[in-house]
Amino acid sequence: MSLLPLVAPKAIMIARTDKIGDFVVSIPSYATAKAMFPQAQIIALVSKANRILAQHVPVIDACVCYDDFVDEAGKLDFAALSAELQALKLDAFVALVSNVTISRLAVASAAPVRVGPRSKPWSFVHYNYGLRQKRSQCIKSEAAYNLELIAHLNQQRFAEVGEQLQRLEYAPSDAAPVTAFLQAEGLLPGAPFVLINPFTGGSGANLTAAQYGKVIEQLLAGGAEIVLLAMPTQAERVAQVLAGLDAPQREHVHVFLNEGSLMVATALVERCTCFIGPSTGITQIAGNLLKPAICFYSSRKSNSHTRWALYGDMQECPVTLPLEALDPITKEIKVLPPELEAKIVWQTLTWWEEGKAAVASIPAAVAVETLASAPATAPESETSVATPVEALASAPATAPESEASVAAPAAAPESAAPAAVKPLATAGKPSLTVAIIAHNEQDRLPKTLAQIADIAAEIVLINSCSTDNTVEVAKSFGARVFTEEFKGYVEQKNSLIPKCTQDWILFLDADEVVNDELKAAIVAAIASGEARAYEMNRLTFYLGKLLKHAWQPNYRLRLVRRAAHPKWVGEIVHESLECADPVARLPGYIIHYSYRDVNDHFTRTIRYAQMSAQSYIKRGKKPSLAKIIFSPIFSFIKLYFIKLGCLDGRAGYIAAQSAFIYTFLKYVFLWEASLGLKDQFDERK
Repeated sequence: MSLLPLVAPKAIMIARTDKIGDFVVSIPSYATAKAMFPQAQIIALVSKANRILAQHVPVIDACVCYDDFVDEAGKLDFAALSAELQALKLDAFVALVSNVTISRLAVASAAPVRVGPRSKPWSFVHYNYGLRQKRSQCIKSEAAYNLELIAHLNQQRFAEVGEQLQRLEYAPSDAAPVTAFLQAEGLLPGAPFVLINPFTGGSGANLTAAQYGKVIEQLLAGGAEIVLLAMPTQAERVAQVLAGLDAPQREHVHVFLNEGSLMVATALVERCTCFIGPSTGITQIAGNLLKPAICFYSSRKSNSHTRWALYGDMQECPVTLPLEALDPITKEIKVLPPELEAKIVWQTLTWWEEGKAAVASIPAAVAVETLASAPATAPESETSVATPVEALASAPATAPESEASVAAPAAAPESAAPAAVKPLATAGKPSLTVAIIAHNEQDRLPKTLAQIADIAAEIVLINSCSTDNTVEVAKSFGARVFTEEFKGYVEQKNSLIPKCTQDWILFLDADEVVNDELKAAIVAAIASGEARAYEMNRLTFYLGKLLKHAWQPNYRLRLVRRAAHPKWVGEIVHESLECADPVARLPGYIIHYSYRDVNDHFTRTIRYAQMSAQSYIKRGKKPSLAKIIFSPIFSFIKLYFIKLGCLDGRAGYIAAQSAFIYTFLKYVFLWEASLGLKDQFDERK
């Protein structure tokens, strides 16, 4: 059979044998693998805790439980489990996370294709294909790390199908106790409620019981109905949460005691209007079901929202609790800052009101039929069926505009100054500002502006003292132009933000053009309000060719609401955009006309290498001969072979060589500076 890229496999095993939340964020990997290879049997290797979840993921055709082969003393019967895997006649074994045992099982399975994260010496031996992932750096979500490994099976198929999200499904018998509970508590037909899980799992951050009680008190004052999800063994914590409430208030707080069934808990989450809880398995289930959710994270990288974001849930509102303010034992925040408490209450009540409005728009008979469709004693069904409450789907809330006035621009504009109030968006156009910085871009700027002129209510451009006709070109498209000395990419792009007056900002470089699919998606996204910030992929046009493998994927956050307080961060080079809103992805792509020719490319490569070295110097990084020798080689291998730049022909090869040269030069420049041979680098030259 064919090895990589995998073409027509009959059986693929995907292993994820840790906790509940870890498995839930791996569901997109199973769904994407099934979309890539619909003819293949997708088999999950899971822990005992996740067996029931795996059985309720439709794209998983079968599962093997790791713990079934572990005896009472905790010893794994490796031979028996290996025989079980061999009997499946696997074409591929994918370990989403790995340890020595899992990697040995990959070999023992006899799968010809074995893919896993390569981080330990043994992983390079046991996995014949893999990726070097440094998950400890936490630069992307756990789901994204997982999907990288699935994409490695066949990059072209992955690009064709895209990332897939599969919702958990459950049986009528799972919904029956939920329906009975809601009926008994007077929460039918269609009554919205806020579901709160106040219990910490793992090493995540959380509120104290008293802080939950104070939040609940304010939610009750806003008219909300509250359901607490708990297990019988957690009665003491529930009592602590409710301790500060009086009798009339407690009538609107309903405690659902779950006997430990994950699928019953899933059915309850499905019914809620919105969810509050720490970063645990139940919260990840809320994210899987795309519920508006407030999730508590700590500022520790390994527990952060960046690492454990609720995959696909565009309505998540992450709340980061400072690590230094957490109790080292309980992981609870000692004092909840008033601004965070206000954020939790405001966002929850906003979702609550939207839920009420949605229910009010549904005829009562329809609501009763929808919510009470599962009988209280529904029989077990061999086939799990979803019972979503579609009528309660709510749009994300829009945060109020800041009352603070917009700061005046640092330099006088070439055109009229911004008005004191936001100008009305041009008829037929969304409330969108396109924000650009430029220096001597008269040749490339027209293509950029022409493509977005029909959707931009406003174009703002900062001219970095161009000596060509950049300013005239920009003004011909109606842009408001400001001339400012170049202060570095981060500062220059941040200078754009207070000059923008529309509700949304699309940041582009002067050499970037949005394609038609992306342009339509931008307009639709702004109109829908389904998410508040969007990243988009960027393909590079180089030497007459659109590179579809080299420098891919290259997702950049570019479309944000102005009210989300966007900010560019970074040092001298490699800047990135951050904002307070959750981030989604848009279809289509930006075409990056990055280099005019090879001379331009390598001239800039030298400049960027100098800037990267200067960034290293500021961070106190020391030079290393090993880095000078081996890092350039790895950069070439990564771009040409791992990223499949070889499929981009000669242009892909030259791109890989440029990566080698760039990496080599930045470490040589760092070494040069460490010897005092050069005092400083000027990033503006």
